[in-house]
Amino acid sequence: PKHKSTLQNTHRLPYPCLLSSQSTDVSPAATISAAQSLEENNSNMKSFAFLSALIVSTSAAVTRWSDCPEITGIPDFQLKRYLGVWYEYANVFEVFQLWSTCGRVSYSDRGVRVGVVNEQINHITQNYGNVTGAARPAAPGDPEGKADFIVAFDGIPFQDSESEEGGVPNYRVVATDYDSYAVVYNCKSGYLYNSESLWVLTREQFPSQELVDETYSLMRNLSLPVKSLSKTTQDDCLKMPPL
Repeated sequence: PKHKSTLQNTHRLPYPCLLSSQSTDVSPAATISAAQSLEENNSNMKSFAFLSALIVSTSAAVTRWSDCPEITGIPDFQLKRYLGVWYEYANVFEVFQLWSTCGRVSYSDRGVRVGVVNEQINHITQNYGNVTGAARPAAPGDPEGKADFIVAFDGIPFQDSESEEGGVPNYRVVATDYDSYAVVYNCKSGYLYNSESLWVLTREQFPSQELVDETYSLMRNLSLPVKSLSKTTQDDCLKMPPL
């Protein structure tokens, strides 16, 4: 779709070594040692996976020492127009997106919930990966229809992607024209400091510079942490599944 020049300023395994079946010189002690080492590696990987999942559920990227801004999702949100494929143009650093490139997200209609598929290429291994989940309204029945959602991913501790209950949003669409760009923001209050997350999504994998400039200007007007944004690499994405 064509970009509208005027934007509406609206309120992210190591492989175990195998013993060769053709070897005849491996001692029992060495075999036991290798098995113990493999078991230890598997245990460490399980611990790392759990820790990573815990970080995903609790971390955000930018430290904010002042109060969270009074920004909500845009009212009268047109969810059906928002569905479909978006590309990640930029985001502030998130632990769970470490080494992530070629970011792409797809939203689908699942009744009271929205299906979410996040896809990426690992910059280090060049392997394709994805995570699935669901988004639900943070305030079901909200008369203003604000774009405040709770996103939960499958298999992540302390998250329930099948829930339909409301609660504290972690995904707010604070600006979008539905056809070319979207700005997703969240600010989480903490005991000592607050933390902010920010994503810039575009319908086109390679948006025009005009669209980018206008979107960044809009975010500055909303006092969002634009200086902390890093552009997401969208080159060398051949391993991404075709749409």
